[in-house]
Amino acid sequence: MKHTLNVLTLTALAAAASAQTAPASGLSYNQLTLSRTARQNTLTVQGELGQSNLVIGAATTVGYNDYNYSQISVGYVFKGVTQGIDATVGVLQGSGEYTVYTATLRRQLNEVYQGLEIAVGYAGTLSSGNESDFSIGGTTGYAESASFAEISYNVNKTFSVAAGLVKYQDSDRETVLSVRAGF
Repeated sequence: MKHTLNVLTLTALAAAASAQTAPASGLSYNQLTLSRTARQNTLTVQGELGQSNLVIGAATTVGYNDYNYSQISVGYVFKGVTQGIDATVGVLQGSGEYTVYTATLRRQLNEVYQGLEIAVGYAGTLSSGNESDFSIGGTTGYAESASFAEISYNVNKTFSVAAGLVKYQDSDRETVLSVRAGF
């Protein structure tokens, strides 16, 4: 059942990729990110596949007490949905038992300050009570769901810095600091 659901999700993402015609928002999805929380370091690489709006990624986390975690992800970006907002839906699969589904909204805030950007998102398993390890917003936790908010500043076309908050279900918030390099 788990694999059937994954195949159906990927099929839906591919169908959406062939149907979408919205103009580009100017946000880059080709990034190498190093994130740090008080407990762990996470290295993430993600890239957009050509002009398809499909985004694939991989993340690895190293934390205290020899905690190591890796995951892969696939998503689809709906560019310029409304008011310059990009919406991304995705699927994460790591060493946890359950598949995690994500939804993220990103927007440039150049009208406020040139180079400023904001992102908010949510991730979770579809079954109540099913917890899994997963990485979101630059940190990894074990939970049924999580939400995050992040503000970033694009120093130039290649480098950006970001600060965010991640809230895993039934746990405290974690502050995450990130440095990104675009490619």
